Formats: sequence, C-alpha cells, structure tokens
Amino acid sequence: MTFDNRLAAMAALALLLTGCGTGGNEEQSSEGEVSSATVASLLGEAENLSQVSDVLGDVGLQSVFDGNAPYTIFAPTDEVFAALDLQLDGDEMRAARVAMIREHIVPGFLTLQDIETAIDGAEGSVELQTMGTNTLTIRREVDGLLVTSSDGAEAHLVGPAESGVNGTIFPIDALLKDLEPVDQ
Repeated sequence: MTFDNRLAAMAALALLLTGCGTGGNEEQSSEGEVSSATVASLLGEAENLSQVSDVLGDVGLQSVFDGNAPYTIFAPTDEVFAALDLQLDGDEMRAARVAMIREHIVPGFLTLQDIETAIDGAEGSVELQTMGTNTLTIRREVDGLLVTSSDGAEAHLVGPAESGVNGTIFPIDALLKDLEPVDQ
C-alpha cells in the first residue's frame, strides 16, 4: 500500500470513528440491531467468549467496558484458549494478561459495515491502532475478513459480531498477541 493509499485509509477510518459515538439503540450493524447491553455484559453472556470476559474481569478492565467510552474488541473464542492450553490465572501472569488483551482492543465503535466500507475506500485493507503497541490490518479474503497484527499474528473473524451501546465484539479464531510473561 502506497503512502497516499495509507493516508486515504487513515482519513476514511478517522471519518468513520468521528461518526461513531457511544452507540445508541437507533444505530444498526449488518448483524442486526444494537443491543442495549454494554460490551462487558455482551461478553459475559456470550457462550463462546467466557475466557475473554474472565480475563477482563480478572485484570480489572471489565468496569471500563461497562462505561460510556466506545470500544471494538477482537475477542478470541474459548476454543482458541483451550487449543493453546494457556495458563490464564495467577498473579504472576496478570501483566501478561493485560498486555495480551490490550492488543485485541481498538478504541471506537466499529461495526462490520464500518470496517468493510473502510476497506473498500482504502483499496483492500485498513489499519487500526490497538490499545497496546500493535497495529491491526484488516483485509478481505475469499473466506472472510483476516486480521493481522503488526507482529505477524493472524486471525479470521468467526461468527456474528455483537454490538452493544458502547461498542462491538468480533469473535476471532486466534490470538493477536501471545500470552507471555511480562517483567513487572
């Protein structure tokens, strides 16, 4: 992607984010109406995202996703955590859990339609800055949307996205950041 294309993609995404407020019951995504629940509540109720919900609660971030600020979460499914046999508990891994989950969170309320529109306007891919250190690049593939982290991790969107009053949750089939011990 050339510099001009990247600049155009960033401008298109900035316009999308500017138009995306804290959500509301009138806003709709391609998956259906926006729920009146918060992102934290949607995660807590989701059958296949309990590990992400548990991590957010364990590291003290669940209250953030019960607030008014809008967020988009690319949430690894429970199968991802089970397949990797990750040890998610224990105080010594708390910083690693925070670092890992931040790489799956993007500020702003983005629906699937928002992302697809941005991809179309940016000639094939769009970049989003996470709440951590990575940038996520999203592009269309034959079998759906592929999310690639700036450190090379890849995940596909799986299942329907869910939008609440303060953001959207996109289930994904892999971690975008490994859970590694972090020096505290």
